[in-house]
Amino acid sequence: MILADAWSAVGGIAAVVAALAALITIGFAWATVHEASAARREASAAHKEEMAEQRRALQASTAAHQEQMRERQRALATEIKLQQIVQLERVAEVLTDLADTARAEAIQPPGRPVTFPTDQAGQRLTGIPADLARLGAAVALLDALGGPHLVAASQLVRQPGGTPAQRTLSSAIDALREIESLARNEDRLKLEWPD
Repeated sequence: MILADAWSAVGGIAAVVAALAALITIGFAWATVHEASAARREASAAHKEEMAEQRRALQASTAAHQEQMRERQRALATEIKLQQIVQLERVAEVLTDLADTARAEAIQPPGRPVTFPTDQAGQRLTGIPADLARLGAAVALLDALGGPHLVAASQLVRQPGGTPAQRTLSSAIDALREIESLARNEDRLKLEWPD
C-alpha cells in the first residue's frame, strides 16, 4: 500500500507537472499567437504607410509632370509667337524691297536702254514680279504659322501683271502701314517678359 500510495503520489505529481506543462505550452502558444497578431498589425500598418507614401510620391510626380507640361506649352506658345513676329518682320523686309524696286521703276520704267541689268535686247528688266513672288511666299509662311492675316499684302501679291510701278509702290506702302498698325495694336504679337 505504501508503494501504491507512493505511486499514486508520483502519478498525482506527474499529473500536476503535466498540467503545468500543458498550461505553459498553452501560454507559449497564446504568446506566439499574440506576437504573430502584433507582427501582422505592424506589417499591415507599415504596408499602409508605404502605400500612403507611394500615393504622395505619385501625386507629387503627377503635379511636377503637369507643371512641366504647362511650362512646355508656354514655351511652345512663346516660340510660335516669336516665329510669327520674325516672319512678320520678314514680310516687312520684302515689302520694303518691293517698294524700293517700284520706286526705282517709277522713276526709270523698264524698257529704256540702260547698262545693267538688261535682257538680251539691252532693255532694263523689272524686278517687281520677283519681289511679289518673295512676298507671296513670306505671307503664306506667316499664315501657316498662324500669324495675323495681312489684307493689304495679300491683295498686293494677287495684283495683275503689268500694274504700274507707282500703284505697286502705293500698295506696298499701304501694306507696310498695316504691319505697323498690327505691331502696335495686336496683343498676340507682343512677347511677355518672364517674371
